[in-house]
Amino acid sequence: MKKIGDSFKGILGGFIFIVIGIIVLWWNEGNNVKNIKTTKEMEEVYVEVPSDSVNAQNEGKLIATHGKLLNEQELTDDTFSVTVKTPKLNRVVEVYQWEEESHTDEDDNTTYTYNKVWSETLIDSSNFNKSGHENPTSVAYSSAGYLSTDVKVGAFSLNDSQISSLSTNKEYNQLTPDVAEPLGMTVNGNYYTTSQDVNNPQIGDLRVSFKYNDSTDISVLAVQTGSTFTKFVSKVGKSESRLVDGIHSGQEMIENIKSENKLTKWLLRFAGIMAVVLGIATILKPISTISGFVPILGNVVQGMVGFVSFLLGLGISLIVIAIAWFRFRPVLSIILIAVVAGIIVVLKVFAKKKQSAANATAPVSATSATTPVSDAGSPTITIGGQTINNTSDNKTEETPSKNEENNNQ
Repeated sequence: MKKIGDSFKGILGGFIFIVIGIIVLWWNEGNNVKNIKTTKEMEEVYVEVPSDSVNAQNEGKLIATHGKLLNEQELTDDTFSVTVKTPKLNRVVEVYQWEEESHTDEDDNTTYTYNKVWSETLIDSSNFNKSGHENPTSVAYSSAGYLSTDVKVGAFSLNDSQISSLSTNKEYNQLTPDVAEPLGMTVNGNYYTTSQDVNNPQIGDLRVSFKYNDSTDISVLAVQTGSTFTKFVSKVGKSESRLVDGIHSGQEMIENIKSENKLTKWLLRFAGIMAVVLGIATILKPISTISGFVPILGNVVQGMVGFVSFLLGLGISLIVIAIAWFRFRPVLSIILIAVVAGIIVVLKVFAKKKQSAANATAPVSATSATTPVSDAGSPTITIGGQTINNTSDNKTEETPSKNEENNNQ
């Protein structure tokens, strides 16, 4: 009875999932249209410029440029005495902790498993379903980041946001025991760690590593503002800029933006559809729960409920997407509907002609009989290809008289 009660309680949650899924699908289609218009506008207006000088004629324009990443400043982590000449330095602190995972079977029974993992984020164990898996609530050190204040690409200066977006593609490997021991740590590869046995860490142990940017060439796609950059804002209000390692043209960077937008679009579509399907499945769950008390029937009904939930969820999602298309791209929607309608008409005409041709070439049975009417108005019978007149003259056969028989004798 508890399972049945819980399944009915979940109906409200099912409706909430459906609403969330519809909102995600609707927003995603509108956002996708804005992304398409933004990248198209960027392709039309951007200009390729060299980075060795700043041309005032390009002020306020979307420019694509590339050049050597220049930085003369050293960044230092005083706590661990790490100093590197780099535009960006990160200290990464990880804690050895418990992580809970839940698994629910087809009978709605939930089991929990616990794994030990290194995590940069503290995992709250107060809500774990089983005791004996307590994580630390605080640590002696935390992750930190350091940025240079004077970084350039050729003659252009990068702003703080751009410097922050630089990758940390290099691991710092000059760790020393002289620094580790006063902190109660040891050196293990590229880590300072508090583990007594690095091969068997304990819950609450720390490990600290450092990563920094070591890029040489950088490419930028952004609006030239003085000798620095700002984000491009499209006519539909979307802002965009790009900073990547290596040498890339403006078109290549825009294509990367398109690819990212396309991936985001399909991920959100999938998430929205799954939310709607899950919502319907939750609403219909009481049916499968009640039928579950009958072993064979339960499995069949559960399968049917899952199938129906998927079909209904997919159908509702496609309707929402279609309506969103009418809202955000009406012209394209009308064209697509016209194309689909045209294809349907062509297929129907083709099928009809094919059926007519098949009927015309069908063989005629040798035993079939017809009764056409002759020109004289007398009916005829056609059997096996031979036509016999069915007139009154043919109803009796003429027979010779007795006198004619005697004469012949």
